Amino acid sequence: MRQNILQACIAERPGQGGDHLVYRWADFWAPRIALNRHAVSGLLALMDDEPDLPDDLLALFSAVLAAMRMNRENREADAQHIFAVLDGWVEVKAASHSFDNRQKVGLCRAFIEAGLEPPDGIRFSPDVAADDADIATMDMPDIAELIRDLIPDNATGYPAYMILREAIGSMPRPAAVFLVTQMVTQGIPKLVSVGRFFLLDPVGEMRTAAALGFADLAHAGGVDAGVLSDLIQLRKWIPDLDTKTILDRGIKEALRREPSGGSVPRSWTLHRLVSSLPDGTGSQSILASVSLGSQKCIAALLLKSGHGIKDAYAIPCSSASDQRRTLAEIEESMPMHDVPTDYLPAALAAALGEGLAADLPPAPGFLDVAEMLGLRDITPSDTSSASTADIADPDAQLASLSGAKRGQLINRSISWVRDHEISSSWFVSNAELSSALEEVRTERQATQAVWAHLETQRGFWSSLFARSAAILRHGDGDAWLEFAAVANGLDTGRALKKIPIFEMIVALTLDVAEQGDGLHSDGESSLGDSENDDDMGPDIAPESKGELERLLRKTPLSPDLIDGYLTAVIVAPRFVTPTDWLPPLLGGIEFPGGNKVQRVLDIIMLRYGDIQDGAFDGDIGSGLRTRTAERFKEWLAGFALASTISAAWPKRGLSKDDQKILKLIREGGSDDNIQSTLKPLLPGWLAVMAARAVDG
Repeated sequence: MRQNILQACIAERPGQGGDHLVYRWADFWAPRIALNRHAVSGLLALMDDEPDLPDDLLALFSAVLAAMRMNRENREADAQHIFAVLDGWVEVKAASHSFDNRQKVGLCRAFIEAGLEPPDGIRFSPDVAADDADIATMDMPDIAELIRDLIPDNATGYPAYMILREAIGSMPRPAAVFLVTQMVTQGIPKLVSVGRFFLLDPVGEMRTAAALGFADLAHAGGVDAGVLSDLIQLRKWIPDLDTKTILDRGIKEALRREPSGGSVPRSWTLHRLVSSLPDGTGSQSILASVSLGSQKCIAALLLKSGHGIKDAYAIPCSSASDQRRTLAEIEESMPMHDVPTDYLPAALAAALGEGLAADLPPAPGFLDVAEMLGLRDITPSDTSSASTADIADPDAQLASLSGAKRGQLINRSISWVRDHEISSSWFVSNAELSSALEEVRTERQATQAVWAHLETQRGFWSSLFARSAAILRHGDGDAWLEFAAVANGLDTGRALKKIPIFEMIVALTLDVAEQGDGLHSDGESSLGDSENDDDMGPDIAPESKGELERLLRKTPLSPDLIDGYLTAVIVAPRFVTPTDWLPPLLGGIEFPGGNKVQRVLDIIMLRYGDIQDGAFDGDIGSGLRTRTAERFKEWLAGFALASTISAAWPKRGLSKDDQKILKLIREGGSDDNIQSTLKPLLPGWLAVMAARAVDG
């Protein structure tokens, strides 16, 4: 029986410990909770049980909200239903007036930190001040003094905007809108500077409020040349016409007055620029090491298909060495590729254009990051006129190759599974496909459903591989040309089954469906009943006593090594498919005679299923204590080998205690003392890891 996700999470709750520990705990468990409506309901019930809403619980709630938002953006199965659970909870609590002011502040901050607008039910007096006329007649505090109290003296730019955004998040919407407008019209330089970020606020009302403030400030003669320059640039990044029209009135008035003065944009130095390849949601991370005198930062951007510039912020560093160390730590958890500075303008212009096409402004933090990257004047490009070839192969190198050569490049795409860790995220798990898979009864039908769905997504995958080609084009070798050839093949109608990487995408999609929502609520497999389904293929004959040991003779493998290896794959922090874990186990090993390889594979999958059943039942590792020293040594060697698969065992997914145990496992094969330490320790640790993996 599966362990309860929330129970496992709370069992590891760090309490009111250090912030780093709390946020690490929240980040680990939030994606797992957000995918399970029962876990979300349980979290809300826990918040009812702990009405004081301690900081660690609010951090978990905010992280879960962020994961729920991303699931909804990615159109994940059940995402809307899970949000309905949250909405129902808020409505019931609001109707019964169960939230006090302190709770409202904490909950609203959690929503805003997660990139969501707080519901009216958790704001202060949402039924008060229903319109602008009422707001205008209310007794308001001195706005300049109020904001000075909210924003610390040393906070500027995007951090100052976020502090204020969180502070006003619990105010009634009309009051918050009124405050933003009045803040800008004050003409105080720091408040005007913060007001620029509201022009890119995710909420249209806030963008309009800021535009009204700048229009009023311009008519009062308070817009200097520096601010005017910012407004002229920012209007290009605003999606809504009404807000642009209001802002244009202010720009025209300021131009008529021919202003002077204001701050000059600072000139940052860019030292290094790296980018990830896009993942299966179309998300791509870009990092830049930048400096301004003694000030060191890492500028971070997140681009996402259909959303444009989804996030942008700066990570302050205390020194150049701290900057290099921070970037190295990020690269360790996420493979990055060096790109030249001339890669950036086209990529960001395209992302801006894609966001505006979806009526989305870039993330407010882009205002700071654009200055750091020397791209304040960047103009969104028209994504409708850009072709895949323009992105992937601007020099038209593919056109000079024969059809046979392009085919060879496409066939090499199967090696991406080995060469690019990000490929483990290239699968589909959206609600549309999940709904289709619920209707099938056989494995064959499920496979056909996935192929059919991928056919409708040619444009998405073509764009993903074209963007990958644009990144890799600046590195060594011709790997980029493989991606360009695949993107071209997708655009020109090549059959998906003649593009090898899609075999992996189909297999991974099916594996994820089976591991995740492949079971109906009554426990029945959505892929049919294997005992009564002729399309499932012949059953694998059970393993006979000593059979695997005989098959493995004259190879470096042993049954115990394989058991250890499979255990590490199953309890790993990240799920990986046989495509990921079979090559490191069997690569380069020869099995002489007959069909030994196939039978070895059959037995491996049988053992995989048995160990996985143990993980589901909460009984894993119990037999380790009875293994002889030699067999236990082999088991440890197998586990250690699988733990080197970075896609399954990323350091980012491990606590310090987990890393210590892994170190002991890797050293245990040659140290009897370590083996005696591990034997009683491992079953409990494996059970915890299995609970995470099963619920994840």
